[in-house]
Amino acid sequence: MKKSIISILALLIVMMSLAACSGNSSNNAGETVTPANNTGSSDTVPVVEDVIDPFAKFEQVTEVSIGRGIDPNYKFDGSDTAEDNVYTRWLKDKYNIVVKHAWEAANGNDYQQKVSLAISSNDLPDAIVVNETQLRQMVKANQLADLSDVYDKYASSELKSVYDSNPGLLDNVTFDGKLYALPETTLPSAPLTWIRKDWLEKLNLQEPKSLEDLGKIAQAFIDNKMGGDKTVGIIGTQQGGSLSSNFLNSTDHWYNFSPLFFANDAYPGIWVKDKDGNAVYGSTTEETKNALAMMKDWYAKGILDKELGIRKSTAEIVASGQTGIFFGPWWSAYNLTDSIKNDPNANWRPYAAPLDAGGKFNSNQATGSNYIVVSKNAKHPEAVIKMMTLHKWGKDEEYKTLTAGKEMTSQEVPLFLILGAGDQLEYAVNNLRKYLKDEIKLDDIDEINYGWAHEMGVHAKAVKLDPVDDYDIQYFDQNTDAGFFTHIYAHLNGGSTFVDAKINWVRSIATAQTKTMESRWTNLKKLEDETFLKIIMGTADISTFDEFVTKWKSQGGDKVTEEVNQLK
Repeated sequence: MKKSIISILALLIVMMSLAACSGNSSNNAGETVTPANNTGSSDTVPVVEDVIDPFAKFEQVTEVSIGRGIDPNYKFDGSDTAEDNVYTRWLKDKYNIVVKHAWEAANGNDYQQKVSLAISSNDLPDAIVVNETQLRQMVKANQLADLSDVYDKYASSELKSVYDSNPGLLDNVTFDGKLYALPETTLPSAPLTWIRKDWLEKLNLQEPKSLEDLGKIAQAFIDNKMGGDKTVGIIGTQQGGSLSSNFLNSTDHWYNFSPLFFANDAYPGIWVKDKDGNAVYGSTTEETKNALAMMKDWYAKGILDKELGIRKSTAEIVASGQTGIFFGPWWSAYNLTDSIKNDPNANWRPYAAPLDAGGKFNSNQATGSNYIVVSKNAKHPEAVIKMMTLHKWGKDEEYKTLTAGKEMTSQEVPLFLILGAGDQLEYAVNNLRKYLKDEIKLDDIDEINYGWAHEMGVHAKAVKLDPVDDYDIQYFDQNTDAGFFTHIYAHLNGGSTFVDAKINWVRSIATAQTKTMESRWTNLKKLEDETFLKIIMGTADISTFDEFVTKWKSQGGDKVTEEVNQLK
């Protein structure tokens, strides 16, 4: 009986708290809502935790300073800027959160150097997006706020569910029991081979399986001038780009040659185990040497882009229809709109190929690379936690009206992180396919935990034409629901191939820099990049690879390898 009374009291107190919170949800501060004074003794009345509404508006203007990476080529609407745009104005008007830029830097190296400078000078904004190496530096320097309590109180149930569905993510950013960052969830990624299927069909060619198949297809595209007199066989790395993904940028499969290495069982740029179980840097193995020899041969024959490594924009070649082959992840379809606009027949399809000699489709395994951290001197870490929730789950009707269907990007959204359930892509793709086939109803797609999949379902039947299981470009309506065409096209075209692929994943032993890398890695990587490019482009003989390995080991590589072996 006593137990029943206590349960009823507890329920009433929680209901009162929620009612108070709900009644003020439109204008309270998002602050703690404290229940009425407890009148019972501590051993008879349960402790009621503070109740926070993660979607409530701050009572006072709450300012958050950040460092910001900027894409100098991004075109904002009208006079909008990264600091003042439709998203940041919505954030201010709706939630009283004002974002100020402590500094800005161009995305890429400029941004990373600016972050490193801020860390070394201990001149930090309230919040910033960093990589894993920078995170560890900041933890070691005691520069960061412990987010444990503020995350527990202010993170929405949706945000917590995302992290719960990605086991180990928060553990990896918890040091000595303190939560020092909120990590990006990793988009599943493997480099697929994207080919103009309409070109394959014109030449009566089959989709590729092996490296040999791929080489023959590229040669046929060139010989038949499918992209005009200056047809490029396989387009790839542009100026400043990497030849392959690496352990510091594991998802960088965009316009590089990773599949050519992987099909040779080579994993340059990541740390793998040798036959004895010891860590070895993939760029120094015989398999990588073999892959480079093949690429050198393909370059000499014109199969690889003759301007690789020096070309200013690979995307322009794809968009202009000058090439019919590139490598990229499943989401590459998002970047094909210009190509399709310029040529409505451009039927880009992805293939889980080429396979290695044993018939396996290999790929490195993506690891997270971006983290939001908060300075220990920040006055409002709770605002940063709220911003993460609002970015993903705060898109109410007012937001939709203001943005007019335009998807806000990392250029409009401050502290942008990719957040998704661990199985979000697989769930979205599989349920879209079932829904289009009328095997399930729209309500069967979980709107609470997989809101984006449900949202795409709402629009899918206006975009996907019959036959619903054929993902060639002519079976998509690009105009009726233009705002969602790209999303649905990317998920069904690239996403389906990726989800259905049987991939042999290889994970790097190290996912961040070791101590010796801090002083040696830049030079070691430069040595590697220059040597590999020279070999491929024929200005250095393949025997130069052996000289590279010797130099690499003597100039710090052996010490780095020793440190990586300690991570096993």
